[in-house]
Amino acid sequence: MDENKKPVSDVAQNDEFSHSSVPMDQRKPFMTVLVISLGYVFVVTSMQAGGNIGVALNFQQAFWAIIVSSVILTVLSCIVGAIAARSGLSFGMLSKYSFGQAGTWVPVVIVAVTTIGWFSIDAYLIGSSANALIPALPILPIAILGGLGMTFTARNGMKWMSILSNIAVPVILIFGVISMVLAVKSCGGIAGMQQMVTADSLTFAQAVSLGVGSYAVGAVMFTPDIMRFAKNIKTSVVVMVITIMVGNSFMVFFGAIGALATGTPDIMGVLAIQGLLAPAFIAMVLNIWSTAQGCVYSGSMTLSSALQMPRKRLVLIFGIAGIVLACIGFYDMFGTYINFLASTVPPLVGVILADYLFKFKESYPDLESAPLPKVEWGGFIAWVVGFLVSYINIGLPSINCVVAAFLVKAVFDLALKNRAAS
Repeated sequence: MDENKKPVSDVAQNDEFSHSSVPMDQRKPFMTVLVISLGYVFVVTSMQAGGNIGVALNFQQAFWAIIVSSVILTVLSCIVGAIAARSGLSFGMLSKYSFGQAGTWVPVVIVAVTTIGWFSIDAYLIGSSANALIPALPILPIAILGGLGMTFTARNGMKWMSILSNIAVPVILIFGVISMVLAVKSCGGIAGMQQMVTADSLTFAQAVSLGVGSYAVGAVMFTPDIMRFAKNIKTSVVVMVITIMVGNSFMVFFGAIGALATGTPDIMGVLAIQGLLAPAFIAMVLNIWSTAQGCVYSGSMTLSSALQMPRKRLVLIFGIAGIVLACIGFYDMFGTYINFLASTVPPLVGVILADYLFKFKESYPDLESAPLPKVEWGGFIAWVVGFLVSYINIGLPSINCVVAAFLVKAVFDLALKNRAAS
């Protein structure tokens, strides 16, 4: 049957509801949502960020920096996750309400840049992991093959992603625990690790920002794409608390403890020193794969909300663009990339939350019955203010930027409401 003649519900389901709310009869069980969410958070970039924190701070400072960053990410993800579970809307659709029909391109571009960049890093890491294990294997051809494979599973949606995550999550947990136990033992236990001296090349606030940036795009932009399939707000909150406070913290500690013990922030270097490179290779590939497919899935989902183009076609475009970036060395910009995420992504939560509470009163109208303006200038201005505040080094910029964006958007919404009432 021609797709245009199918019932609207069938078309929406085949396109992963990229242009509509997920109906209640399509919501997923708790464990399905949890495992997919954990598949996203088991990400090499978090391990790399943890490695950078581990070599820059002593054990106590690194511990609290990781905990604080995870708490911030948990709060951000719970906010957008609850809104998504209540509304059934993806991040791209939520952004359309807060930034307008044309203004939504602000978060859409951020999502496109960050997810393609993240995917390219993951594709390159598959190549470099294979090369570290077997030096005769060239990095780029393996990275290309890995990128194509990750694009394929993302193209097939939540079902295939769930299957892979069911395999990846327990394998990663096992090897992560083994690596951390070996690292702690090599330092003479926790007491010995606490006595180790590091360079203190990062301030506490910078370390927190690095921790937030390592999964900011996932906590803010990927969370709605998963949690719109949750059956209720309670499910989304419990899933995100487990995902961030347990899953994300585990990955960052994985990198930090290994780096502190070995002196290198590079996770492949840590595994090689521990003699785990060969047995952990499959775990690393599963780790990278489960996250990278999520990047392509969520990136294409958000872009599909702004373009009249099928999601599966966008998945191919995202995958090819990510593979190209992997081949031209985007991986070398890892530090700059993480800082970019820490500044641009968190303020979006403040904008969306203010609109949800003050403008839409916890209930989004149907787009056909309540057309949105071309550009919602209040959302755009609030996001810019939050972005600028993130560069003011007072307290914790990762929190300040969200609060600033929220307050500015709330003032805009209340002012417009009072103006309409007068």
